[in-house]
Amino acid sequence: MTLVEARNLNAQATSQMNSFWGNLYDHFKDRRYGVLFLVSLVAFLGVLVLGAVIEEIFRAFDLQEYFLQALPGVGILAAAWVWRGVRQERARRREQLRHSPLSRDELRVARSKLLKDRNLKKS
Repeated sequence: MTLVEARNLNAQATSQMNSFWGNLYDHFKDRRYGVLFLVSLVAFLGVLVLGAVIEEIFRAFDLQEYFLQALPGVGILAAAWVWRGVRQERARRREQLRHSPLSRDELRVARSKLLKDRNLKKS
């Protein structure tokens, strides 16, 4: 294996591993970051308010002793909910990427273009 082949193989593996993060960055890089900041700020404040409300409910009904026992179950439910969302998004993306099969004529034209390009490069 030559050095160039090893570099290409490494680049392919790296691009496959970082595809999620690369796609996420590419999605937001050309847009304004102000919207992302405001959404993050509102989500953070919402979590704080929700936590305060839940704490008041726990104190009002004296549920602090049951909190630690319920925490693993809530964590498992949250993980299952996130997993379900990820699976649905992957299925939706897979459906969007499907192409209809090419007709015989479209295949013939594509093959002729490929062969024509190959013949031009040889000349």
